Amino acid sequence: MNAVERSLRQQLSQTQQEHHTATEQIHQLQTALAQALEQVSASHEQLHTANARRHLAEQRLIKTRASMTYRLGYELKVGIRTLGGWVRLPATLFKLYRQARKNRALTQTNARIERVPLPAVRAIMATPTPQPLENARHIRNHLLPGANHSSKGLKVACVMDEFSYEAYRHECQLLQLTPANSLAELQAFQPELLFIESAWCGKDALWKNKVGHNSEELRGVLKWCKAHGVPTVFWNKEDPVHFETFLSTAKQFDTVFTTDIDCIHRYKGALGHERVYLLPFACQPVLHNPIELYQRKDALCFAGAYYVRYPERTRDLDHFLRDLPQFRPLDIFDRNLEKQDPNYQFPLAYRPYIVGTLSSAHMDLAYKGYRYGVNLNSIKQSQSMFARRIFELLGSNTLTVSNFSRGLRLLFGDLVITSDNSAQVLQRLTMLTDTPQNSAKLRLAGLRKVMQEHTYAHRLSYVMTKVNGSAKHDSLPSICLLACAADDTEFQALGRHLQRQRYANVVMYVAVNFEACPLDPRLRLLSYQQLNTLTLEELANDASWFGTMLAEDYYGANYLLDLALAASYSQATVIGKVTHYAANSGAIQLHNADQEYRHASAIAARCSLIKTSSLPRQTAGDWLNGSQTLEYRDPQGLAIDAFNYCKNAANNNEQQVSETVDDLEINTGIHLDQLLQRAEAIPALKTSTHNAQFSGQTLARQFGPISSRVLQDRIDGETWHISSSLADGKHEYWYAKQVLSVAQLGGAPLKLCLDATPGLNIQLVVLFLDTHEQRIGHSMAPANRNQTCDIPPETAHLRLGLRVYGSGTAAITALLLGHRNLQPSTLLAKARHLLLTNHYPAYDDLYRNGFVHTRVIAYQKRGIAVDVFRLRANQSAGYQEFENVDVMTGSQDSLVKMLESGSYNVVLVHFLDPSMWEVLRRYAQSIRIIVWVHGAEIQPWWRRVYNSNSEEHRQLAKLDSEKRLHFWHNLLAPMPANLKLVFVSRHFAEEVMEDLGFRLPDAQYEIIHNPIDTVLFSYEEKPVEQRRKILSIRPYASAKYANDLSVRAIELLALKPYFAELEFHLVGDGTLFEETLAPLRKYPNVKIENRFLRQQEIAALHKQYGIFLCPSRADTHGVSRDEAMASGLVPITNGVTAIPEFVDERCAILAPANDAEALAAGIARLVETPQLFHELSMAARARIERQTSMNRILAQELKLIDV
Repeated sequence: MNAVERSLRQQLSQTQQEHHTATEQIHQLQTALAQALEQVSASHEQLHTANARRHLAEQRLIKTRASMTYRLGYELKVGIRTLGGWVRLPATLFKLYRQARKNRALTQTNARIERVPLPAVRAIMATPTPQPLENARHIRNHLLPGANHSSKGLKVACVMDEFSYEAYRHECQLLQLTPANSLAELQAFQPELLFIESAWCGKDALWKNKVGHNSEELRGVLKWCKAHGVPTVFWNKEDPVHFETFLSTAKQFDTVFTTDIDCIHRYKGALGHERVYLLPFACQPVLHNPIELYQRKDALCFAGAYYVRYPERTRDLDHFLRDLPQFRPLDIFDRNLEKQDPNYQFPLAYRPYIVGTLSSAHMDLAYKGYRYGVNLNSIKQSQSMFARRIFELLGSNTLTVSNFSRGLRLLFGDLVITSDNSAQVLQRLTMLTDTPQNSAKLRLAGLRKVMQEHTYAHRLSYVMTKVNGSAKHDSLPSICLLACAADDTEFQALGRHLQRQRYANVVMYVAVNFEACPLDPRLRLLSYQQLNTLTLEELANDASWFGTMLAEDYYGANYLLDLALAASYSQATVIGKVTHYAANSGAIQLHNADQEYRHASAIAARCSLIKTSSLPRQTAGDWLNGSQTLEYRDPQGLAIDAFNYCKNAANNNEQQVSETVDDLEINTGIHLDQLLQRAEAIPALKTSTHNAQFSGQTLARQFGPISSRVLQDRIDGETWHISSSLADGKHEYWYAKQVLSVAQLGGAPLKLCLDATPGLNIQLVVLFLDTHEQRIGHSMAPANRNQTCDIPPETAHLRLGLRVYGSGTAAITALLLGHRNLQPSTLLAKARHLLLTNHYPAYDDLYRNGFVHTRVIAYQKRGIAVDVFRLRANQSAGYQEFENVDVMTGSQDSLVKMLESGSYNVVLVHFLDPSMWEVLRRYAQSIRIIVWVHGAEIQPWWRRVYNSNSEEHRQLAKLDSEKRLHFWHNLLAPMPANLKLVFVSRHFAEEVMEDLGFRLPDAQYEIIHNPIDTVLFSYEEKPVEQRRKILSIRPYASAKYANDLSVRAIELLALKPYFAELEFHLVGDGTLFEETLAPLRKYPNVKIENRFLRQQEIAALHKQYGIFLCPSRADTHGVSRDEAMASGLVPITNGVTAIPEFVDERCAILAPANDAEALAAGIARLVETPQLFHELSMAARARIERQTSMNRILAQELKLIDV
């Protein structure tokens, strides 16, 4: 019987081995087939692309040969060759003339057909628009600020478009000039300043095209101002897009301002002086303020236009439309509702949301009639230029969401919900609505930021400091406070109230009848005798506002500031808190809700300010005796926000009070004064000589002598001077006599830049010619603008030309055969810490160094600001946002600019490489450098041999390995004193030192694991039923992740009788995804998803599964495994490299290296032993808590960073 049994077992073993071999061959064959199919698919794609290009070229050739220009040239060329041709030529030309007239008539008919108006956009109002408050008329008459037409104001003559005129006219006496009567208007008005912006239309559209083209009328205005000593200011609000458009105009002015800080160095270089400054958009409080006029609709509102010419902007709007209506209703006020131009019409999908249109005079309905405002930026990469709507919405106390803009993020930080990812916007909005108190605090912070730094009063004040050197005007009023302290306890409480205040222009008088020592210079003592002899008016002296503080109440840091700012956006004579918090029996409750920014019939004196001119005529003592219960009743009483104040708070826990009423700890953006200081220090752009070029002299010789009555030229050294006496609105073309080859201009695609001084409107023209020198196309660009031309395939020659518009003079210094470097000369920092990395996650690439992003988020939550820089060779500086983290991408030059600013104390580096160190080493003496070492960037090739699938790959890996190790040897032997390394595991640190062949100094390296967010990946006890649910979330970019072992393990489990009861879910992406998972697609209980997941999605999936399948061939830590463990999943992995440092048999299944059978057996044990699953699940969470939890790891990292 034993012999028979042994024989059967041998046969069974042999059969299993043959089956195993056959299975492996099937897998290999499937892989080979998949590769072959992929190659066939790629070949088909290449063939399709080639055919498409050929078809496009053929169509272009057919169109060219059918063109009248080509046919005319062809007939002339053929006709003049013979006598018969000469005879027939007149008739042939007449035929072409008749055909041309016929074609022209047909084109005009077609144009009329194309311009047939689209169906008018119908206002579909799914929900009613906001309704006015009952007392809206009273509020408009008594609380809203009135227009300031003071005859004592600064006299400014201007040319402005409507929005700018409405913004500035309340800050001065502002006269809009007209072209025809400007000199007479100037003479009568006698301005103190001329302020001209990059206006498209000006008053009554009379200046259309005149400012950008430096018209005769404009030059006349400037000439008058120069003769009469009137300083002149030009403001280009259209930078950076229209820098070249207005450059020649800007040259005529004394001082130039721009909305784009990135253009300042270009202006200084082109204009040859330093009088160039930053002047962003702002808010006009007369028009945009928080005083309520409507019952705010709980909805989103977008008041603006649709522009087909801005595809990125329309894409962002499309994304918002897809997701935001899930949050709240969306109303759109279409600025171009009555226009029938399809380029400005919303697509059909938007029409149900359009509720009408609004003039600028009625924009307050959109800004103050809704809880949420939507903004769209067309300019997203400028460091200071973005839509003016942001300032206006924040000034209207409206929670604002917007697509991304670098400038917006720099100036306003987290005050605006900013992202191109609509799902991210939706998530942040939902979080805010879950905490209404924080939502209100966010709106208050935005309002305060705008009113304190970004009004047009601030802007005009800054302009005047640069024009005539006057001191910057502080528009905030002086405040006098009167209080009484019965004992030292109350005196100390009052002192703390005052010390807390961030408002400087205040004096507090405190009446005492005991010895007291004030600790704040703003606090002054009064005796009771003085109290009873001084009147309120005498006490207030020249202060504009008067108030009190009570010792038993609580006054937050911005209490006085918010009251004072309210005086700048209202006509109120009493300003205070009606909606407020009060402490009662240990609880803090909100009283009189929904009265913020409304007319108040009664306001308590203990939490308000009154205009000194409205004070009653009584002694200070009499007033103070009743101040605790005194209420002001005034038709001009304004209630503001509920925060920074709590009534009867003295006996409550101060931390509880502070958390309730104090402001959010939030990034409010760079302070305007700091931004202006950085802008003023920007040096002029230095001319680069890196590109090949034709000098002005060489260019002039190609054109030959000019034959024009209105154009003149001369050559001075290497420079070509051109002057024009063309009338306004007139232009002339001037073409080179010589033709050039494509190669002579640098090859395709053609990259050119005509370097010329401002003063004349010149454009570079490039004509594309065929082999017969017949024109087949052209390209044009203004001087000083980088020009990229796609050259038609049939181009054989190029001819250069100039288009000269209007009058003026300019000097052409060179034609650059390449692009000028127009990168910003200054890159603004927001933090004291710079994080430098090779990759960072993006919304379309979620797995790129996700653990680095986790750190940045954790730093943010702990109040540690970090700037993130992603190094990319030869890439222009660019910005993006990922989950509320700003990421800058740029080259070594950009990194140098960041470090040269002197803003950073420490650089935190992940995945250090030679290109990073080439820059960092220059600053290693002055800046601390902390490098996190993760694996691939330092390991020799043989540590990652599994990635080499051929001898050729292996040899290449060896070469790369030699370079890598050579770099680290040179860097670490010896280590720079300011350099410190961080390893994510002890095993990895020892492995690296073994590979290097020497030990690192103990003081210059640390072992700090990757942190795991145990709040996001929270633990809920796993039901034992989840042991049958197996999850795998992995990259498929490398054999390191051993996903093939997962596949094999599942195939082995398929042999189990309970396999159908199991549920597998495999999610990931990468080049090996399809190839690796192809064998599993036959199983109905295996769900495969080819996509990236956000961390929130991963955490949600963790709740549904019990086992995490994550084999590995090498790992220095294993973040995704630990995240799953934190959620209570039992990991199935391999006990290789550093993995045993983080898991063991008490909390995981550890298989030997490359052992799929052991992986399958481990899963089988969990499925068959529910109690084991339960124990390992609980132990997995406990292991994370004591070893890699976020709080534990961040404490170590922040200590290292020294914050």
